[in-house]
Amino acid sequence: MGFYKYLLLLLAVLLLTFGCSKKKEEAAELEREMAGTQDTVAGTAEMPVDTSPPVADVTAVPKEPEPAYTVPAGEGYTVQVAGCEDQSYAEYLVEKYSERGYDPYIASAEVNGQMYYRVRIGSFETLGEAKALKAQLVDRYSVDAWIDYTQ
Repeated sequence: MGFYKYLLLLLAVLLLTFGCSKKKEEAAELEREMAGTQDTVAGTAEMPVDTSPPVADVTAVPKEPEPAYTVPAGEGYTVQVAGCEDQSYAEYLVEKYSERGYDPYIASAEVNGQMYYRVRIGSFETLGEAKALKAQLVDRYSVDAWIDYTQ
């Protein structure tokens, strides 16, 4: 009887190892993709430097920067791929998912005095459409995505 328990345990360990190895490879690929997108300026020529004194524009009114994302209007289902405390990281994720062909946006919310920036993709009328996108994102990028209803 002890032999069968040992064999069953060995089989379970092998299944877990091989089953998780694909997810580890996908996660490693995503990390390599994200690391490879850092801006480098190696080998570029120097830009000419303007040595003239700066001129102040007293009529200019400072504007708040406009977000590079569009929050969908109306209500429906959306897929959330991340919740970040750091707005710059959320904006980075929006840029990455935009490059991948999605239409992401950031929805901010304050929870217990802490500001969170939720990276979301899409606005769908049906739950089925949102589930299809969630399945695609989980399969392609191994993200812990979930579906939310927005109003």
